[in-house]
Amino acid sequence: MVVASHTGSKGSIALGDPLVALTGHGLYLPAADLYLDARSAPGAVFVSHAHADHCSHAARILCTPETAALHRARRGARDSIDVPLNTEVRVGGAEVTLYSAGHTLGSAMIVAHGAGGTVAYTGDFKLRPNPFTPPARIPSCDALVMECTFGEPRYRFPPDAELIERLYRFVDDAFADGATPVVLAYALGKGQEALHHLTSAGYDVVVHGAIANMCRLHVELGHPFPGPGHWERYRRGQIAGPGGAPRVLLTTPATRMSAMVQRLPAKRIVYLTGWAYHPGAFNIYKDCDLVLPYSDHADFDELVRTAVESGASRVYTVHGPPSFSQHLRSIGIEAEHLANHPQDAEALLQEGGDCGPGGQLGLAL
Repeated sequence: MVVASHTGSKGSIALGDPLVALTGHGLYLPAADLYLDARSAPGAVFVSHAHADHCSHAARILCTPETAALHRARRGARDSIDVPLNTEVRVGGAEVTLYSAGHTLGSAMIVAHGAGGTVAYTGDFKLRPNPFTPPARIPSCDALVMECTFGEPRYRFPPDAELIERLYRFVDDAFADGATPVVLAYALGKGQEALHHLTSAGYDVVVHGAIANMCRLHVELGHPFPGPGHWERYRRGQIAGPGGAPRVLLTTPATRMSAMVQRLPAKRIVYLTGWAYHPGAFNIYKDCDLVLPYSDHADFDELVRTAVESGASRVYTVHGPPSFSQHLRSIGIEAEHLANHPQDAEALLQEGGDCGPGGQLGLAL
């Protein structure tokens, strides 16, 4: 057993639950003396993954080794407690284990067992396969804090294999029409998933620098991208391969109105986002030729399954609609919706995302 200790700040606001509390810095696990995905905090922060809206400015973080490396590249050096998946460590007064969350490379759920019982926090997760993570593991616990980004019944996603086949057809059709296929995916996570699927199918890809930087880190961390397709970093004006061979352009959503995309003589744009099923998607993504509901988050049915199979006697929901906790109560699960911490527009824009009309958050997920 690995043992880690640190000194944190108290001042928590009780939820009436000895296992989890709210503070001025967000959610907090008293037994482990850990804050959860807090942007800043006086003590140590558990960082579930390295997306911009979950990275922390705290002096000390606890996370997987992969998230530590990605976090270091994005936020600079931190004093970090690096905990491999499925390894029990002692933190404060709790036994802590990190489970795969299936969201991005290094993403993890935290399970803390103390004298008062067991609490789990999912961070962002999905139960569908991810080529860069072990399968997500639903924790057994007394209290569950879970994200519910897609916590409405309309967000039931088709199988990923079906969506990837549709992506391949889109690319083939664009090439047949003499156009450059432009694939929009954010810098960390979905960008690497898209590149994995494209190169494994034999497509050559040029990759926007923000995505390419994260791809390089994936390779350094032991996760190369399969052939027979090849990829390289985008250089201004250089889309075609040797001899004018067509290539896919993989770039971030924030660039879709940039000169890099708009000055292409012929293009077809596909956006990979779970918000394809948003009621306003037609207007939000009207400049795209196709919007595929390919997401690195759990869909509605996966969220319900997680709440049920966890066996938790109470569930706290974050990052999504309050109606999801209402749905859980309707099927006999004690549930309460908490504030959407720590997501904000600034962090999503750093991710190359899209805040949508009227500042609506999360529409690049």
